[in-house]
Order: sequence, then structure tokens, then C-alpha cells
Amino acid sequence: MWTKWKKCAGELDFIITRVMQLSDKILIVDDEPDVHDLLKAYLGRIEGVDILSAYSGEEGVKLYKELHEKGETPALVIMDLNLSGKEDIELIDLHKDGMDEKLDGVRATEQILKIDPKANIWGYTAWFDTDWAEKLKEAGVKKIVERPVSFQKFVDMVRKFLQK
Repeated sequence: MWTKWKKCAGELDFIITRVMQLSDKILIVDDEPDVHDLLKAYLGRIEGVDILSAYSGEEGVKLYKELHEKGETPALVIMDLNLSGKEDIELIDLHKDGMDEKLDGVRATEQILKIDPKANIWGYTAWFDTDWAEKLKEAGVKKIVERPVSFQKFVDMVRKFLQK
């Protein structure tokens, strides 16, 4: 009986410690400033939440590590897949395959999970139903939320429409 109690108490201590380590911070990792602005506008309605921005995978990993080391681990990381800063599909393909200089969402997720295996990461991406999104799931995200069209692409579509 004492052994079960001791084990249960140890698990409870771990859970309490973990909850105390989590902050009210949400870290957005996306290369599109407009996505940050919109998410901040909507997520900012959640009382007591501090929303932080990283505009590249590298910046996201660095910021997560700094916060985690200070005991201010974000409660949630919202991660885009395409962090290339590019709209050209050939350049995005290089990015997706790890053949450019920037971390994509999969590699950034893997690095954050090396820092903190218990990190809560959600994918938020226009690449929702692709092999790339499947790699993000395999990397360890808890959830993937679809963002059907990038904001810049939508603006370009509207611009083209208005020019006709």
C-alpha cells in the first residue's frame, strides 16, 4: 500500500511541477507577420495569455529554449510548416526537403522537442493535408489545424481579380 501511495505522490509531484513550469505564454512560429497579427488579435481575447512571436524556425527554437531555461515554458507553440519566407513553390520544395538554410516547421518542432519532450506544439498551416503535414505529425505535434490559404496568396488572388 505504501509503495502505491509513494508512486502516486511522486506522479502528483511531477504533474504539479510540470504545471508550475508552464506559463501563460503562447509562442507563434510563422514567417508571415499578418498571421501573427491575426492570431494575436484573436488569441489576445483569452484572459491572461501572453503571446510571443518568432518569425523563423531558428528564432522559435531559440526563444523556446530561453523561456524553458528561465522556467517560463510556453503552454503552447503554434507552428507553421513553411517558414521559408518564400511563395515560389520550387523554393518551398527545397525548404520542405531541408535543402535550404532555414528550419521548416518539422525540423523546428524536432529541435523544440529535444529541448523539452513535453512541449505542446500545434501545427497551423496551409499545408494541412500533405505529406509534409504528415511529417509534422510524426515529429510530435499534438494537433494540426488547417489554414486553407495563406493570407498573402489570398491578397494576391483578390488583387488579380480586381485587375480584370
